[in-house]
This record gives sequence, C-alpha cells and structure tokens, in this order.
Amino acid sequence: MFNIAVVEDNDQDAKTIMNSLTRYASKNQLEFRITRHPDALKLINAYKSNYDLIFMDIEMPHMTGVEAAKAIRRMDHGVTLVFVTNMAQYAVEGYAVEAFDYILKPVNDFALDLKLNRIMAHVGSTVGERIVIRTEGETIGLQVRKIYYVEVDGHYLNWHTRDQVYRSLGTLKSIDQQLPESYCAISRWHVVNMQYVRSVVGDDVLVEEEKLHIGRSYKQKFLQAYAEYMVGGT
Repeated sequence: MFNIAVVEDNDQDAKTIMNSLTRYASKNQLEFRITRHPDALKLINAYKSNYDLIFMDIEMPHMTGVEAAKAIRRMDHGVTLVFVTNMAQYAVEGYAVEAFDYILKPVNDFALDLKLNRIMAHVGSTVGERIVIRTEGETIGLQVRKIYYVEVDGHYLNWHTRDQVYRSLGTLKSIDQQLPESYCAISRWHVVNMQYVRSVVGDDVLVEEEKLHIGRSYKQKFLQAYAEYMVGGT
C-alpha cells in the first residue's frame, strides 16, 4: 500500500493525475491510497507523516507549492516530492526541498505514465525499509525513515516518531542489525536517526525538538558518523 497525496487546486489537473495513478496501479498490480488536497495550507496544518509520495502544484492560493514543500520538509524528510508546474523554470526551486522530479502542465497522460516508472521505482526503494516490532497485542511494520530515535526504558524500547511513540519489548543490541547506517547510538539509552538531528552542542544532540544527552564513551564515534552522514558518506 502506497499513500499518495495530490495537492492541486485545478480540478482537471487533479483528475488527470489521479486517473493516471489509478491506471498505473492497476497495470502494475500495486495498491494506491490517493487523497486530493485542493488547499496546501490546510494540508500543512493537519499534516501527518503518513504519505509516501506527494504531487505538489506550485501555483496555488494561500500558499505556494514551494512554501508548502518547505513546511513539509521540516516535518517529514523522507516523503518523495514531485512538483507540478506550467513553467519549467519553477522546477529549479525544487532543489531547495529535495524534490525528486517535476511534471509540466498541461498534464499529459502518456508523459505522466513514463514519469511514474521512475518515480515509483524511487518511492519503492525508500518505503521498503521497515522494522517489525511487537507492541501490546499488535505487530507493526515501522518505516525506518519515520523513526526519530529509539529509547531504552527498562526491558522496553520506545520508538519515537512524529505522530506517536510505540512501545515494544527489546534491547538496543537486539535491533542493532535491523537499523540502517543512518542510525547511530549516542548512549546506552538512545539510538538516533541522523536524518532528524538538528544540532550538536557540547554533550547534547537536538533530534527535532528533543534534546538528548550524548554518553562520553559514545561521543567520538557519533560525531564521526554524523560528519560522514552530513557529507553523504552514508
């Protein structure tokens, strides 16, 4: 299941994109959940990190697509963004928000189908990384890109995401091999997703809005790993 948002105020363009997505899913035996948002501002105000792919119109009332994309990136670094615009030069602005691709208006079915092959190959590679945890009475597959950090709490692990905290039995050692290289331990109690590290000051690291302490014996290894991550080493 792929969750897809179409942020487009033009009814015809939205319909064309959604029809192409539906046709593509059927042809490739995929399951899409598609939601249309005609107003970017309302989407931002109620945003949850549950989308895998967002088609974003650039020219909209209340808030431009670029402004909306910047707001989304502050909340969700992993979602794939695709701009929809009637002027190719606007697509350049996508680099600032790490947009994966752009689609020119008027939206053409054939051209969009060709684009979707590349887009969905990318989305599939980013969504595919999951870690399975057992909470009380439920087994959940968490997308690793949406986890801020993992915290030890006695015999339990607390999995912190933007929207909620999941709790499971386990130890950091038991999950070490399941996490990608973008994760790094900062103490006996915390493993952080470096994707969400905002700053490192002294012995503290800011993960989104949460300040966590770096253990003395972990500091050198973490700083080295973070420096490599920032220059694209992982």
